[in-house]
Amino acid sequence: MRSNKDFNVLNDYFMRYMFAAKGHEHILKNLINSVRIDANQEPFESIEVLNSFNLKENINDKESIADVKGKTKSGETILIEIQRIGNQSFIYRSLYYWAKNYSTNLKSKNIYSDLTPVISINILDFNLIKDIDKAHSCYFIKELETNHILTNHLEIHFLELKKFKNDNSLYEELSDWFNFLSSRDKLEDIMKVLVKKNPIMKEVYDEYYKFVNSNDLYNGYSDYERDYFNILMLNEERIKGIEEGKKEQQISIARNLKKSGIDIKIISENTGLSIEEIKKL
Repeated sequence: MRSNKDFNVLNDYFMRYMFAAKGHEHILKNLINSVRIDANQEPFESIEVLNSFNLKENINDKESIADVKGKTKSGETILIEIQRIGNQSFIYRSLYYWAKNYSTNLKSKNIYSDLTPVISINILDFNLIKDIDKAHSCYFIKELETNHILTNHLEIHFLELKKFKNDNSLYEELSDWFNFLSSRDKLEDIMKVLVKKNPIMKEVYDEYYKFVNSNDLYNGYSDYERDYFNILMLNEERIKGIEEGKKEQQISIARNLKKSGIDIKIISENTGLSIEEIKKL
């Protein structure tokens, strides 16, 4: 058994494995239903994963790692996104992804009434909603004075992990998920408590053990953790370059990132240099 004191459960690769691997549909359903019940919404009978995790496809293909996307028996689309860093602009990003998925539900020959609900669940490791201390917030389209819900087609949830307090304000099973997702360097201690009272957490812990003891899976985790910190460095250097306003700084940043093997398109997007300029470095 590896020593995994610093294992981060929010790692993209691990999260995709936990919620989208074949046979894990009931784990994903438990998370979704816990969120729904906490927001006084009806739970779903079944969830089909639309972008399943496949080790052979994912091990050397970073482009195939994406947010988890599912479909219910009654036709709702479920989006799960995990975001470790961010700011207020994530609100607009969340709306954009919701709108993009909502519009793709309408085929060319369909009528508008054929559109189906899209439910977005965002797991965030940063504070997003100002002036609200709730760890779980849920948004619908409502009439301002009466609170009448216009439609159930838009439903966006934010799970803000840093606002979580281990109290009775959340539905118990959602509280357990918050505990797991917020575990950081206390995973082992937290899971010892959770597995005794929640059967799904016993399965989650078992899958964690399988994951960390598989060389292929753990290597995927390590690669994504490395890339995460590369992106952090990229963002920090980009902000520094913008503040200094120096072209030379952007070129220096791009050159160093290119040597690190980061994709040229990503370097271009985050430094402001053109792909042609970066290729010449």
